[in-house]
Amino acid sequence: MLVDCTDWPADPAFADLFRVLAPDNVLRLAQRQRRETDRSAGGTWSRCQVIEALYDPGKHVRIAYALHGDHSIQPRRTWPEAEIIYVRYPVRIPMSRRGWVVTDRGFSMEFYRFPNDRRLRGLRKFTGRADAAALWQRWLNQDEPGLDLEPDSLRRALMRYVPEQKWIVQLRAQCRDHVAEETVKRAIAVRSADSESCRALYDRTLDVRRALVNTERGFRVPKPVALDHRLGLLAVQWMWGRSLLDSLLHGDPTEILGRVADALQIFHKAPIENLTPLDPGSYLKRAEVCAADIHTVLSALTPLVHSIIDSLKRHVPQGDASLHGPIHNDFHWNQLQLKRDRVTILDLERCAWGDPLVDVATFVTQLSVLDVRDDLGVTGESASQWAETFLRVWESTTGCQVHVGRLRWYSAVALLVLARGTLRHLRSHWPARTQRYLQRAFMTLNSPQSLKGAV
Repeated sequence: MLVDCTDWPADPAFADLFRVLAPDNVLRLAQRQRRETDRSAGGTWSRCQVIEALYDPGKHVRIAYALHGDHSIQPRRTWPEAEIIYVRYPVRIPMSRRGWVVTDRGFSMEFYRFPNDRRLRGLRKFTGRADAAALWQRWLNQDEPGLDLEPDSLRRALMRYVPEQKWIVQLRAQCRDHVAEETVKRAIAVRSADSESCRALYDRTLDVRRALVNTERGFRVPKPVALDHRLGLLAVQWMWGRSLLDSLLHGDPTEILGRVADALQIFHKAPIENLTPLDPGSYLKRAEVCAADIHTVLSALTPLVHSIIDSLKRHVPQGDASLHGPIHNDFHWNQLQLKRDRVTILDLERCAWGDPLVDVATFVTQLSVLDVRDDLGVTGESASQWAETFLRVWESTTGCQVHVGRLRWYSAVALLVLARGTLRHLRSHWPARTQRYLQRAFMTLNSPQSLKGAV
């Protein structure tokens, strides 16, 4: 969602940098740059909003902005309707020739006009409708011979843009099927990222699909459509369906969460190859990194953070490695699509080999804090009930009782990761949300030894 960020960090290493990076000031700097470099451009921008940030406290800031030319602002990320720029600080040497340096109040920053992101080379294939249609047609020729894309029907929607890290766009179009002599609809998600990460995700998706080939129950992962290693592009089938949150709000939570538990158990038992093993020590290190970033920006929360880390260190779980298997490692409500009897699991890039309770803890934790997000319309009572329901159906599905101590430990780690994520991406009201996540982590670690206390 586009946001008007006002909760800027007080980062000692960056002094007043975030005042310079405030949307209103970036709008002024962009207008000045346009006047100086592009005198033929008609009109001007009237509003600036934040799309996404990537902020490492004390190290660097990269923020993508949407520049609007009128007042009819859409509530979603609306590329190519809005013009997009991203700003990086500090300036790198050497910097890309596609950017320019802007200095304001003593801070020199790199400005780039989308899609001139030097690390995401494939972006430029999608700025023009004709180029995007031609590339997709080449992919269709390999994946579904006999389909001719109708270029005038092509629609593009920006789903996510994290500067220099990844960009995801949805493409939709009508195609003429010359075999069936009918018009069909097709949609794909195209990911632009580091070439090696695209290759790794492509291979992993194929590994998971092969592991599930004999699974008759309704569990799916998106089908890879094309890989362009040179450009760092990966296209996968777009999976239509309802989000888990929408399904829970309008359906039977016990039935829906039972389907999710069934799908997750299938995933945990699938013979997926080439997964990196992770042990509790790996998660403890991740928690310590999160704690250090939170300490840098929100020093008032340092005692609470130290208490959480100390407790995590004292109670590192000693789980049975013989029970380990494939784990999603980022399993939360926004990674799922539901359609009839099918559950689709998205985003396999963090898959690993480890304790299945990592996924269970992450999932119930994310459910239990849905009320922290004011924009989702979920009450605290509903969030808690959903989390407790999932644990109950998980035990019923697996036939095994959940180990409360391990669940609480992984849940606290997940909450620390959430706390850091909300400041790393500068989500709206991130200071208050960060504090609430940390308070939940403390309560989780110090609650009674029961499943209810664990969530």
